[in-house]
Amino acid sequence: MKNHYTIKLLTMIAFFMSAFAATAQCDFNPTITGNRLACSEDDIITLSTQSYDSYQWYRREWHWEAPNPNPWIAVDGATSQSYATNGASDFLYEFKVAATLAGCTEDSPIQLIDGYAYGLPFMISTFEPDTFEQINFDEFNVCAGARVVLENGFTIYGHHTWFKCLPSELPPLPDDGCIIAGVNGLTYTATTDGYYGFYACTTYCPDQCEFLGEFGFVKLNFGDFSFCSLGTDNPQNGLNIGVYPNPTTQFLNIGRISTIDKGDFTIVDMNGKVIKQLNNFTLESPIDVSDIAAGTYLLVLKANDKTFRNKFIKK
Repeated sequence: MKNHYTIKLLTMIAFFMSAFAATAQCDFNPTITGNRLACSEDDIITLSTQSYDSYQWYRREWHWEAPNPNPWIAVDGATSQSYATNGASDFLYEFKVAATLAGCTEDSPIQLIDGYAYGLPFMISTFEPDTFEQINFDEFNVCAGARVVLENGFTIYGHHTWFKCLPSELPPLPDDGCIIAGVNGLTYTATTDGYYGFYACTTYCPDQCEFLGEFGFVKLNFGDFSFCSLGTDNPQNGLNIGVYPNPTTQFLNIGRISTIDKGDFTIVDMNGKVIKQLNNFTLESPIDVSDIAAGTYLLVLKANDKTFRNKFIKK
């Protein structure tokens, strides 16, 4: 009987030691190096890790909500120290590598392959208090002598071409009469009549340029309007709104806006057609855009007497 309990005890000890060994971490930490941003669908981004005995790379589709419900899939044949991702097929996918050394296997941190279009440009229009009134979605009357500061909300863009009217061609010809000469930075201060917007190239992908389309332009009319002597408390000023992921396939999330919890959303296509409207919508909830066709859209939010907007891409 004693031998029986001794054997049973030894068996239990061996079992718990085995379980502990199975859950114990390895004494090494694989990491992934390499650019995670694809500038175009033709980009090949190579991810690498340190030198180990063997490797297995995994991928899963990114998901806006944590924890990610999508499964990890072992990539067939991806058993080398490096793995080449593709800007077309691997965009918005997460990657990790399981590295094995001396019989112990450890997973690396997750790396997301992002895309050039994530940071679509948008314009912030900042008006001086009591100097303007909004007369249309994209049109404002501004008191003579006042200034309107126009700014690209995404600082990832470098060289800008600012316009005072819609250019005739893109990329704009150097002699296009709509170009504001000598202004190439993130901001421009308007003091005269015009229909303002910009064309900008990213700093991380110099060949990747984006045009702030007609629905992103703002028309400013300067003059001695009646409200200029009376003053106005109208705070509308074409503010920016952060949206992510961008491009998106299903859900669009709204960045946090101070003091605003709900608002009325309108999604407009590039022909000016209203595609979807959501009234009294909670900003913390994702907007389901799975039912609209692929393309570029303008998202407009009206809340607390303010108007916010930005472009997004539906894939």
